[in-house]
Amino acid sequence: MSRPNLSFKPAISSPKPYFPPGALVPNQRPDKALNSAQFAAARAARASGTAQGMTGRALEVYVARAAMNAK
Repeated sequence: MSRPNLSFKPAISSPKPYFPPGALVPNQRPDKALNSAQFAAARAARASGTAQGMTGRALEVYVARAAMNAK
């Protein structure tokens, strides 16, 4: 009678991006205010996105990505 293999290797998954409630992009923190560079990037992105004809969620995600990529 053979014994079952008892070796156990835990599955390690890659870390997933953090999406708090209300976030549109990874690592966005809707509960924190934007710094001046992020605010300027968001304003510029909103103007650019609107000029490109973006509306709704697509525009909001575009603006959020720009703000989160600003230093």
